Amino acid sequence: MSIALTALVLRIIGLGLERPLVKALGQGRSSIAATTLYFGIGVSLLLPLVLFQAWQDPNYFADFQRWILPCMASGLIYALSFHTYVHAMSVGEVSYLTPLYSTAFLFLYGLDIIFGDATFGVLPLIGILIVMLGVVVLNLKPGDDWHDCLNPMTVLRQPGAWGMLVYAFGLATGRLIDKSVADIAPPVAYAFIDNLPAVLIGLLILAVRGNVHSIAALHRERTKIAWIGAVSGMGAYVMLLVALQDLRPSVVEPVTQLSVFIAVWLGGLWFGEQTRTRWLPSAMLVVGAALLLWKG
Repeated sequence: MSIALTALVLRIIGLGLERPLVKALGQGRSSIAATTLYFGIGVSLLLPLVLFQAWQDPNYFADFQRWILPCMASGLIYALSFHTYVHAMSVGEVSYLTPLYSTAFLFLYGLDIIFGDATFGVLPLIGILIVMLGVVVLNLKPGDDWHDCLNPMTVLRQPGAWGMLVYAFGLATGRLIDKSVADIAPPVAYAFIDNLPAVLIGLLILAVRGNVHSIAALHRERTKIAWIGAVSGMGAYVMLLVALQDLRPSVVEPVTQLSVFIAVWLGGLWFGEQTRTRWLPSAMLVVGAALLLWKG
């Protein structure tokens, strides 16, 4: 198996674990503190790797000026996205919000068209329809009013849904920037700088509120969850950058969505969520994303 394919498999596993772990970390606690702790651990793990790789390779930052500004731009976008994501997961259901993330591909496809990286076609149209139908089916629950469930706007009333949609749009925008420099930026250094703003902004907000100590308190209470989640999430992001060096985003992102099934399963196992009606829409959203991003 090639390095890129291995990275893709590890990314699927990492994201499948990350979503329920993020919920476990932020549930019943400050989402700002949870986000800052989560990504703070992640960047602290990346920093020694960055320094080691730079020491090993004198040309490690040779193209720094070519990717630093795009990296900072995506970092600010991700900062907003990550904070809304952790809040959404802390108040919503893993098995509902994780499939909903696939709407990011609607945004990504639209951005690709705007910037000339994609053209409108039959397969993407089918993908859009399947994603939209998957979102509708995601709302179906035994005993609920069918007219209400079939209304796509019902999704906006679900706990955490707004946050996940903001996260999906932010991720789509960030991914567009990421792929523009993925072939020139060192993956670990890029990931470190890209995730740092979420930590710094979180620290600033907590400092203004006089609540910085909540990070240490959360770490003491949920140490294992924080570290395993941070390793899973940050590792999955680094694996994305590694995979993008040899594989197209139209392959990497849809295949990555297989992680949805891991997260849905863990949502039922760890939090007692009723996942019986979540498998079909999850599959539909994954298939729709694959068609939506397929460029031949």
